[in-house]
Amino acid sequence: MDKLIYSFEIAFRHICQVSAIHQILFLIIIGAFFSFKDWKTYLLIVLALCSGSVLGLSLSVFKAVSLTKATINLLAIISLVIVSLNGILSNRITTLHYNIFVLIGIMQGFVLSLHYTAALGTSLKFLSYLGYNLGSFSAFIIISFISLLICTLMLTFFKTDKHKISLVLAGSGLGVALMMYF
Repeated sequence: MDKLIYSFEIAFRHICQVSAIHQILFLIIIGAFFSFKDWKTYLLIVLALCSGSVLGLSLSVFKAVSLTKATINLLAIISLVIVSLNGILSNRITTLHYNIFVLIGIMQGFVLSLHYTAALGTSLKFLSYLGYNLGSFSAFIIISFISLLICTLMLTFFKTDKHKISLVLAGSGLGVALMMYF
């Protein structure tokens, strides 16, 4: 049970730390598309992202797919660019996007696998693996709903336009992705 809690904390701290700004910004950009009244659709998007993340982490940890660190970092940049460009160009999420978010989640799962193997090693222990998945899932949910709440409060109290907020966040996400690449 200690392995479960330990790996949960490792994953949760990793996603919530400032050095993982691309993952936090990624979740904040997604939050800018919705208001709090659309929380069910938003939860489905985050669940699609998390299920893809679990799949990507599983593929990497079980060595079904082997990618280099440079390729995984490129996948992180690509996923941030996809979400940012979607925010700039369309400003809405449709049913087609659920499949895209599963694919982006797979990319994020490969990114998480770098931290998983660095923190917990390459030997697979079920409780550690389960705890890491639960920790990353919890961090995704908490960060997502905080960003959703903040965006809703900005829309309500400051009477700002949702499109302008998503443009600013998507532009900053695109900037971070370009900085990660160069």
